Amino acid sequence: MIARDGMAELRHRLSLPLLLLLLSVSSLILTEPGRRTASGVVITSVPRVRSIAARATFADIEHANAVIASPVPDDTDLLLVTPAGRLGRDALASTLTRLGYEVVSTSSLVPAIRVRVPERMDAQALAVRLADSGLAASVEPDALVRADRLPDDALLGTQRPYLDAIHAPEAWERRTGAALVTIAVIDTGIDNSHPDLAARIAYRTAEAYDGADNDANGCIDDFAGCSFVSPAAADPSCGYALPAPHGGGYDDEGHGTFVAGIAAAAGDNAVGGTGIAWDARVLAVKVLDCTATGRVSDAAAGILYAARSGAHIIVVAFGSPSDSRVLRKAVSEAVDRYGVLIIASAGNEGGARVQFPAAYPGVLAVGGSGLTQPDGIVDYRQIAPFSNVGPELGLLAPASRIVAPLPAPSCGQRGWVCIEDQPYARASGTSFAAPLVAGAAALLLSRDPELRAPMLIALLRDSGQSRPSGPPLLDLAAALSHPVYTLAISGLSRAADGPPPSGPDADPSRGR
Repeated sequence: MIARDGMAELRHRLSLPLLLLLLSVSSLILTEPGRRTASGVVITSVPRVRSIAARATFADIEHANAVIASPVPDDTDLLLVTPAGRLGRDALASTLTRLGYEVVSTSSLVPAIRVRVPERMDAQALAVRLADSGLAASVEPDALVRADRLPDDALLGTQRPYLDAIHAPEAWERRTGAALVTIAVIDTGIDNSHPDLAARIAYRTAEAYDGADNDANGCIDDFAGCSFVSPAAADPSCGYALPAPHGGGYDDEGHGTFVAGIAAAAGDNAVGGTGIAWDARVLAVKVLDCTATGRVSDAAAGILYAARSGAHIIVVAFGSPSDSRVLRKAVSEAVDRYGVLIIASAGNEGGARVQFPAAYPGVLAVGGSGLTQPDGIVDYRQIAPFSNVGPELGLLAPASRIVAPLPAPSCGQRGWVCIEDQPYARASGTSFAAPLVAGAAALLLSRDPELRAPMLIALLRDSGQSRPSGPPLLDLAAALSHPVYTLAISGLSRAADGPPPSGPDADPSRGR
């Protein structure tokens, strides 16, 4: 057996190809722990290391050469492996493929590769083996992320109860949005033919259907959005065939269209309902499959794609209970490098822990409000019983009995019940609180494009309706009338608003 100290010395003296060869025969060959390989090298015993991992209670389990970034559940089928040092994704994928592992494709936007856990192999043992190999900087499960929609009945009604609760009608007297603001919806896609959304889609005019990534944002032919869902990672029932990422973000479930409509469905057009920011653009980024389920790696790729594509606001209406280094890094890059405002739903478990990515620093975590009273009236000043809470929670917005657009083929499918056979549905969940806040942020940006993400977060929270306990409730009218200078944020020292602009050079939003 090669001792750890000896291996460390060899790393300084040997070239990378020879090091990889030594590593391949010492720790990564698909051989049962304790067996001797043909070359006479004994595979490191896994149970001893597993016992250490089993006792760990924090996310980071330190190893000789890498960390296992989060606990690995027994049912894990894909691992995310970040290459060590200067090894690179392609070299790591090639090495692991030669060693007999199945490498599943991931977007080049994500600095990690996916490795499928072989049948009858313990996922934690494989993670330990990869972490100890010297090839990986970190190993973590490519965990599932799920949309935060709760089924709800299709009782007839209007949007007025929850729109009145956040004072939206009063806000629309001042501003209804701007076509210069883009909201990226990281979700199941968007139905770009829906009558309330067709004119709101953010098309990428620099792209052409020529099989090339003309604008260098990580997706080929993404004229109308991008899909990061690969056939290998999606539910087989979805029937996907195209390798990811690829252009097009059509919604085959409904959740993404619903979220996009809450934020930016066309208003004052005599069709269906209305969004918060009537004139904002929505960018379709598909990371969830036809079951509204996806992978952490695809979510990370989608966030980076949206940031690189110029989105001002990213709404993430799904989450995972598991922390992820890959997802955390993508969020950090989008926020710190690109200055994007990320708004994410807190989760629907009714627990005291905000899900990821909502819990990450720099993200505005939105919980749901709406408690049904004995008389059937929903009190939107009270937190919804299904909403997660926690110290990271920054704002509440209505999440019960929300009405929004839906793709017509989704009516009657996967729990969606459309209203009067029209492509609109009623549903509940923190997924639908987050886009209300995204629409509000879009209105603020249309008023003052200089507002940066921390300012927007502070403004939305500072202007919110106070409650006896917990975070404030979104107040759209107060946010639009709130003077920015009172926030005491470095970099902006003037009052924010005056009369709505007019004339040919005015902002395209309409004061109403």
